[in-house]
Amino acid sequence: MSSDTDTIIYLINVAIDLIEIFGLFIMIVSTIGNLCNCFVFLRISPLNKHPNALFVIGSSIGSFIFINISLIQPLVQVLTGIVVPNTSLFFCKIYKWLPYSAGCFSFMCYCFAAFGQFLITLPKIRWQRLITRIRAQLMILFTAIIWLLIFIPLLIYSNHVQTSSTTFVCTISDPIINTYASYWIIIGYYFLPILLILILFCLTWYNLRQLLRRRRSLEGSVTRMMLIQMSVILVSGIPAATDVIYTLATANSSKTEIRGLIEFIVQTALIFFTYLTNGISFWIFLFASKAFRKHLKDFISKSKLFKIRIRPISMPATRTNVPK
Repeated sequence: MSSDTDTIIYLINVAIDLIEIFGLFIMIVSTIGNLCNCFVFLRISPLNKHPNALFVIGSSIGSFIFINISLIQPLVQVLTGIVVPNTSLFFCKIYKWLPYSAGCFSFMCYCFAAFGQFLITLPKIRWQRLITRIRAQLMILFTAIIWLLIFIPLLIYSNHVQTSSTTFVCTISDPIINTYASYWIIIGYYFLPILLILILFCLTWYNLRQLLRRRRSLEGSVTRMMLIQMSVILVSGIPAATDVIYTLATANSSKTEIRGLIEFIVQTALIFFTYLTNGISFWIFLFASKAFRKHLKDFISKSKLFKIRIRPISMPATRTNVPK
């Protein structure tokens, strides 16, 4: 019995360390990366004119909202013991509604970017110019609205349940809505993005090989960056999606406390991995593309912040004695 208790305590400490160390690391790395993505694809001229610039910015904004809101609660709870959604009904509703919407929106923007890269590798110019800047803006706007509306039942049914005279717990009052949200997460965050990215990855890779056969150099270096990004999303998304399906399938099964803790640790690690891959696109672009680094380096070198201005030293005026 004492052995089981020691195992439970050990697993709880592992879960706490996982949230504290890996969760904080993901927040810092992804926040810097997402902010840099927005800045780079808005300000640097050769990159902000790329057809996929708006999709990268949209995915970075969605990723920033999704990761920070999702991780701030467990980090605060582990470090201070305060459950933020339980302290305010507003935070309760936002915590249940906004991360899911932002996460699905972010991955759909990745899918749009992957589709844009596929069009760029097509031989016909009219297909390459199918996604204009106006069309990209409309696609991003409608996608954001659709996912906010899909998860709006979470905003409506997330409420505080009073457990004592001074204690409230943030929960979804209708269990059907909880199941509804779980299945939409599987569709919008795992199944649909993975399927679309897998198909577009194969098609883009095929077109890229055909293009390389016709000419030695390829100007669209962003295509290579997007291929690496798509492969990373696939590597992280498939195991996490499988684990979520397993969790839903065994939800009504009787489990020991040790098994429940092990499954929680595995699920948390896999979900954190998807958070990381969702928020490191800037770092992938930075290390995978020489052209991307060159544009960034040129922008930094030309920036006024890094220019040393040499001003002439003004000497005090002196009067000379002119002999009369």
